[in-house]
Amino acid sequence: MTSFSSNVSLTRGGEFFARFGRCGGTMKMLKRLNGDGELMAWLVNQLRTRPEFALVHGVFTKTDDILTNFQARCVEKGIEFTKFSWIGSQTPPEFTDDHEVVVVLDATLDTLQNTFEFAWAWTVDGQDDSWRWDGVLSGSQHLRLLSDERSLDAEGDHSSFLPWTLSWRKIKLNTNIGKCSKDVRNPETSPGCALLWMSAEHPERIKAIEYKARFGFWIAGLKNTAPGGEPFADVPYVSFRRDDRRVGLGANPADRSNDNLAVPSLQE
Repeated sequence: MTSFSSNVSLTRGGEFFARFGRCGGTMKMLKRLNGDGELMAWLVNQLRTRPEFALVHGVFTKTDDILTNFQARCVEKGIEFTKFSWIGSQTPPEFTDDHEVVVVLDATLDTLQNTFEFAWAWTVDGQDDSWRWDGVLSGSQHLRLLSDERSLDAEGDHSSFLPWTLSWRKIKLNTNIGKCSKDVRNPETSPGCALLWMSAEHPERIKAIEYKARFGFWIAGLKNTAPGGEPFADVPYVSFRRDDRRVGLGANPADRSNDNLAVPSLQE
């Protein structure tokens, strides 16, 4: 009979499955894991009980893993990591005792649009299901930084958007719960795409949203124009539906509040 490990080519993923086979794993086990989300979640949770795989505050990825995962994602998408330059220290800040202050690797690609789409696609890949409102468009005529006050017909990105950068950020996620983003947002303290990077780098924090202690959030550092809507009057938001385990990306007017959404703020 052909062994499990001998059927697997020695790519990086193949090496993992070959070792799985050498340790007694079978093709039947693999097929069951691949087809059973609950069983796969159980296996991952078992790994989380070991210190080297434990999450910070039960939901946040360790900073070493954040950087490793980001580099791997760049390789997967054909982006050379050498394109990026650091803003500030390359040493990440420490997590604090506050369970809703997260450390994020914030990045920019060549454009705001590509940055937004890269981070959202990575977010989706870390969740069971996803939804995105058709009105959340990312072209330069539909998505801008909060600091971009140029004329409505201006092309490209504002000068405050610096391409190909990396920086470590700390974000407090549970600030301004239920408030209108227009009343509390600020170009200096309101995160933009950093909140999508948070969603991508810390998928378990998204899955932990229950709208009691952990909330969805407005991305108040960005402004959006929906088709047929007022120019740049909307703010994108990230939500999570627990019944079908689905992450959502929507947008609503900046003067609209939602008791399920916070307006996060950058921390020093």
